[in-house]
Amino acid sequence: MNRSVFVFILFASFSAPAQTVVPSVREALTMARRSNPELVNARLNRTAQEQQRTIARAGWLPTARFYTNFDYNYALPVSLVPAEFLPGGRPGEFREFRFGLPLFLTAGVEATVPILNRPAHADLGIVKQNLQIIDEQALVLQDDIATQTARVYHAVLLTRSAIDITRRNLLAADTLVQIARQRLDKGLIEPLEYNRIKAVQLTTADVLAQNELQLSRNQNQLKLLLGLAPADSLVLTETLDVPPTVAAVGPGTLTRPQITLRETQVELARLQLDRERLLRWPTLSAYGRYSQQAQRNEFNFLNPSERWFTIGVAGLQFNFPLYGGGLRNSSIARAQGQLKLAEAQLAYEQNRQQTDTDDLQNAYAQAVRSLDLNRQHYELSNQNVQIALVKYRSGLFAYDQYLNVFNDALAAQNRFLNTLSNVFINQTLLQIRSGQ
Repeated sequence: MNRSVFVFILFASFSAPAQTVVPSVREALTMARRSNPELVNARLNRTAQEQQRTIARAGWLPTARFYTNFDYNYALPVSLVPAEFLPGGRPGEFREFRFGLPLFLTAGVEATVPILNRPAHADLGIVKQNLQIIDEQALVLQDDIATQTARVYHAVLLTRSAIDITRRNLLAADTLVQIARQRLDKGLIEPLEYNRIKAVQLTTADVLAQNELQLSRNQNQLKLLLGLAPADSLVLTETLDVPPTVAAVGPGTLTRPQITLRETQVELARLQLDRERLLRWPTLSAYGRYSQQAQRNEFNFLNPSERWFTIGVAGLQFNFPLYGGGLRNSSIARAQGQLKLAEAQLAYEQNRQQTDTDDLQNAYAQAVRSLDLNRQHYELSNQNVQIALVKYRSGLFAYDQYLNVFNDALAAQNRFLNTLSNVFINQTLLQIRSGQ
């Protein structure tokens, strides 16, 4: 093989956009859960927030530190002592005594061990609940992404089917224009009628262009939801041409993640209220310090002949809060208000989700009832257009008669596609909510 041809093929294999084939909406939902950028970021955030558990646990564990201080006492304390108590001193005289040396160097270690600290222990539960809230928020986001994916996925199928129908309509409009042109050349119709037919052709061509634009937008939105790059190729093998398998979809027993999130937030509010109350409890900790100190007139701390003095202390520290300016009472009242708010939000979310699920089930049931009727109407309208076209070609139909039949067919086409799409979408959303 020619080297240049090989290099070209190799470059093309690396530069060509990736192609992703999605056979069903279930596969699209699986892809979205795995690769959606927002869900990926949520998982990364969960990993980062896991460190909060270690931070909260540190308040319940012993701590130790090494420290060193260097002090320069440029003005030492002086005390006057009666001279009569000193050798050679006379009554009534005083002598100055300076205490300490100007240079101090201290090095030591200090350790503290909590013995009783109920608020710190409560912090562990709060952190655990916060992490649970992050998990529930991820499930809510996943539910939202799944709902968007299902809607956009079927929007792609709907727009693609609309394009196919519009192309057939445009082909029929082209045929009408040809017939009308022949009749206009023969003087059988007025230019006004030809212009009307031509306007319908142009309008149909514009509708086709708009549908193609909408298809491109829907595909790009679906790529974004699936975590694909805009340059990647996305192929959906499923179509709306095949009637869906309409199965009964029950409400299921799964609790909606939005409700679970609110329940977790209520529990967090309770834990925070308990912690505020625990701040009234005393704390007890043990501590110990060991240090060595050197005092010098000159900076000669490395001189081994000079002495270092050892200081050691160990003990217990007991803290009991007495009065904090009303801060604790205010904090407890605020936590109680947050708990009531969280409970009210939970009750509202339960009602909202129930209403939304009932509306979804009603919309699905109505779409299922209307699907067969709209399909029959759609098939009859297509037959009527073909009959009307034959009659118009043979001169048995005026253009206005054909146009009425054609407009009825357009309305039937739109109703059928919308009903078919609603059946698919609502069935998928109900299956998501029921865990099927």
